[in-house]
Amino acid sequence: MTNLYRRLLYYGVGFGIGLVCVFFFFNNRGCSWLPENRVKEMVTNRLVYIADSNLTILENLKIKEDELSAFLLNADVLFSKSEKTRNPQIYHLEGPTDSNDKFVCQIVLHKDALICELVPNQFSAKNTKPTTKGLAKPIHFPPKENLFYSDSSAHTICQRKALGIEEDSTLRALFHKNGRINISKTDLTKKPKPSYAMVFRTDQGKEVTIFATYFKEKARIYKFAFDDDQCAN
Repeated sequence: MTNLYRRLLYYGVGFGIGLVCVFFFFNNRGCSWLPENRVKEMVTNRLVYIADSNLTILENLKIKEDELSAFLLNADVLFSKSEKTRNPQIYHLEGPTDSNDKFVCQIVLHKDALICELVPNQFSAKNTKPTTKGLAKPIHFPPKENLFYSDSSAHTICQRKALGIEEDSTLRALFHKNGRINISKTDLTKKPKPSYAMVFRTDQGKEVTIFATYFKEKARIYKFAFDDDQCAN
């Protein structure tokens, strides 16, 4: 019994030293089971957007939109300042960007959603409310080869051929280039699944709205909407 106790003690001491080394050398990066990293993983696996009405805040802070993906990975999540028990959850993030020593924002995270909102320069999670109208600009894309796919109905196949976007990769590239979230037509409370409305322009300048649900970690498109649609329902 004494030998067993001694072995357990040695094991515990060694395990503790190992944890200290991990935190010291890696600054908790790579520890996906830590609460902070779990929140960051939930956020970065989603399409993160900023409402167009808040883009001027970034301009005033001289923060470029392409800095924010790195910020989301490296920022501190302050749980004491977050609202974790409601839906949507609001997480308080603080950290530096390339052009700002300390950037503060709130992340609005709906449960099982494809998208989440970054509200810049907002210091109170309790006072943060999701944007419900207007358009929004994506500032972070999830690390997936293709974010979109459409159903295989004859109608949507016809629409994609008419738009010249038969490949999912083409659709992703167009949305990356000039896409917007249409917040006004997105319904995150819809049952059984939220519905998302996203807008982009084709290379020929045609404006297209896609309506999608979230399925298998991708946007499953069930409808395209554009002028002069000749495809029969």
